[in-house]
Amino acid sequence: MKLIDLYFGDLEAFDEARNEPLYFDKTFVVPDSVSSEGLKNNRRFIVVGRKGVGKTAIQMRLAEDLHGKGYLTCFFRFSEDLRADDYSEISKTQSRISFSNISNDRNIFLHYDFRDVWERVFFNRIAQAMKENGHTNRFTELVCPTGSNLRNIFSGLGRALTIKVSANFGAIAAEVDFDVSQIENGEVSLKEYNRISRELFLRYCVEFRVYMFIDELVFSRLDARDDEVKIRAAMVRDIVKTCRELNNFCAQNDLDFHFICSLRPEVRNLINDHDSEIGKIVDGKDAPLTWYIDSGPRRSLLDEVLSLKVRHSSISYSTRSIPEETFVDKIISFGRTSLSFRDFLRTNTWGRPRDIVRLLLSIQKMNPNASRIGQAEVKRALDEYSRASAKELVDELSVLHGQEILRALRKGITRRTYNDADDLLESVPLSNINEEKFIEELFLLGLIGGFQPETGNYYWAHRGETNLKSHLKIRIHPALWNEFSIRGAE
Repeated sequence: MKLIDLYFGDLEAFDEARNEPLYFDKTFVVPDSVSSEGLKNNRRFIVVGRKGVGKTAIQMRLAEDLHGKGYLTCFFRFSEDLRADDYSEISKTQSRISFSNISNDRNIFLHYDFRDVWERVFFNRIAQAMKENGHTNRFTELVCPTGSNLRNIFSGLGRALTIKVSANFGAIAAEVDFDVSQIENGEVSLKEYNRISRELFLRYCVEFRVYMFIDELVFSRLDARDDEVKIRAAMVRDIVKTCRELNNFCAQNDLDFHFICSLRPEVRNLINDHDSEIGKIVDGKDAPLTWYIDSGPRRSLLDEVLSLKVRHSSISYSTRSIPEETFVDKIISFGRTSLSFRDFLRTNTWGRPRDIVRLLLSIQKMNPNASRIGQAEVKRALDEYSRASAKELVDELSVLHGQEILRALRKGITRRTYNDADDLLESVPLSNINEEKFIEELFLLGLIGGFQPETGNYYWAHRGETNLKSHLKIRIHPALWNEFSIRGAE
């Protein structure tokens, strides 16, 4: 069987879990740092982790487990479900400030408030899940009437956050003492609409058990205008606040409903820079997701991911499993340096499941007719693997630094090793940055690490180092050497 015939997983865990559920189930590895039992409305509800560490995967696996326990589950994926036409509707909902006239970052965080919008969206998704499973009641009739699925996030909303209501709204709302005289031109305030939704939620949904996952709370300055980034950041902030409010509401009323969201650290930090109050929420209710790799002899979770991804790669063909120990070369040599494949992974990844999938897919792409993964196949794939890895890193950095960062890195990084932070900063042409903070970002994201030339030892954030030691030299991550054309440059 050729590599092209095998399936090594998807970079997007959501796609893998939906399209290849058996493979996803057999190759899922539980990380050390997050317990699914701890993700509840009255405990921790924010999964924080870098891109690729498995935030979506753990939510998909948790959803699968919850189905077996009788829970309904539903997903809202911010970066996927928020459409381009949503932005054209934003200014209609916010009467205090114009979307086209944003003077500064803090202005938008002070004046834009999307919490009522997100509460409506989340209730709508829950009602959809109930209806899809054959459950209808007054709550579902109100927030998800037949034939009226939301076309976009702001469907039916007017200026000053009013909402168009259906003809039978008055009859439904009367059950919770709503004064029908508040309906003007077929609209009521969104805040009042949500109040009624909560009342009906309490009356008619107490028997249900539901987990809602809010995922992909990400954005990038590489593919959006600056004002659009500000809007998205304000939205993410309000999603976190809304999840907190709804979790508290459900916990206080003994409802088995849980709103779980995921954040990347750089998104959390950007929002916190503009609204310090969000830090009190995130820091108190977060569950960090990490995959540290130590240098000891024991087999790591990352090794287990590789073994399972290879072993079950022929699962779609119902053939026998593929043993990783004979399918993959045990030693990879570069000039005079030879590494075990395990050490190659430790050196050329960031300790994340997605790195393993990306490497396997790169090998498959560049060697479609190969029958196994040998040293030659790995080397042919390094350009592709390095390119994709660098793109992801730049995407994370761009949240704070915009498109300038890619040009600066390509122009400035010409060596594998730098004497210290000042040496690196002199080479990278970036202006108007906090240099100390920038170096810290490069270290925490894994673009650079500490290095001891005399021992060959690396000191990386993903191996548990908390900061970049000043007495060490700085090393560009080896997985990026090909993309920056520095594999042979000291």
